[in-house]
Amino acid sequence: MLVKSPMKKDNVRPNKRKKKKNRKKSSSQSNGKVYGRKINRGKSQKKKIPFPRIKPWKVITGAIVLGLLGMLYLKHVFATQELLREVQQAEREYNQAKRLHSNYRLTYDRMIGPAEIYDKAKGLGFVNGGPAEKVIEVEK
Repeated sequence: MLVKSPMKKDNVRPNKRKKKKNRKKSSSQSNGKVYGRKINRGKSQKKKIPFPRIKPWKVITGAIVLGLLGMLYLKHVFATQELLREVQQAEREYNQAKRLHSNYRLTYDRMIGPAEIYDKAKGLGFVNGGPAEKVIEVEK
C-alpha cells in the first residue's frame, strides 16, 4: 500500500517491499531520483586507506631530524673512541713511569741498605758495635 501526501507528491518513496523486476541501473530514473541505494552526485568517492594521510613536508622534516640525530650520534661515537685512545695512551705512560719508579726505588734501597752502609763504614775505619739489643749494665 502506497500512501501519498497531497503536499509532498514529489518526495514520496515507493514501498520497499514491492520488488521491481526491470530496474535500470542508470541514475536517470524518475527525474534522477533513485530510491534504496546511494548515488554519486559529482563528489568523488574517497578511498579508505588504512593509515592517516601523511603530508610530504612532515616526511621531509622527519627525515631531516633523523639525519641530524644520526650525525650527532656518529659524532658522539667518534669522540668517545678518541677519548678511549687518549685514556689508553695515558695508562701506558703511567705504567711505564711506575716501572721506572720501581726500578729506581730498588736501586736506591740497595744503595742505602744495611750491607752497603756496613761496607762503607768499614772502609772509613769504623768499628762494628755489634747488635743493638745489648743490655748496658751500670755499676753503682
